[in-house]
Amino acid sequence: MYLLLVDDDERLTRLLDHMLRQAGHTVDVAHDGRMAAALMEQGDYDLLVLDWMLPHEDGVALCERARASGFEGGILMLTARDALEDRLEGFAAGADDYLLKPFEPEELMARLEALGRRAQRPLDGRRLQVGDWMLECDERRVEHRGRVVELTQREFQLLELLMRRAGHSVPRELIYERLWGRDQAVTDNALDATLRLLRRKLSRCATRQPIETLRGLGYRFSP
Repeated sequence: MYLLLVDDDERLTRLLDHMLRQAGHTVDVAHDGRMAAALMEQGDYDLLVLDWMLPHEDGVALCERARASGFEGGILMLTARDALEDRLEGFAAGADDYLLKPFEPEELMARLEALGRRAQRPLDGRRLQVGDWMLECDERRVEHRGRVVELTQREFQLLELLMRRAGHSVPRELIYERLWGRDQAVTDNALDATLRLLRRKLSRCATRQPIETLRGLGYRFSP
């Protein structure tokens, strides 16, 4: 699944980010409401994890913003507020579930899995299509006009990141963060090698290479 994790506790988000990636999910992280709102406009998320108390824009406002924009995925609120009126306010804004702080990370993972199963997303919420390229997120399957492209997990993650932002530049720094995480030491060669192998495999199916290099900006998926 593709998740947006929003919390101003950076130690907590690092832990949860690592656990979610280990479980095979793709994760974007924001530490304030302004950053979260910008990411919500760009990403096609399956689930949102929103802390209630955030700088600039709180979790309830972000929840309302998401539902007003037509977001149909699951929304889990993280909060220390346990009063009934607070829970009702969150549900009225569009939240699907609550998790009171402090919590065990394993409980968060279980709740997200349950939310992912019952979230009423259309089929194409798990299928990403850009031009003739189709990516089946749950099955980690890539096709181009019926031809299957065999990718490694890292290559698939890179392609998914680029396709979800098709038509927009994706900086190298963002790719490092999304694919390897903030705390891992990764050389430029690791990304260059992954990108080179991914391009080679995509070129076997299409006459035009869909991944463009934008000097000084990063990369763009343009089928």
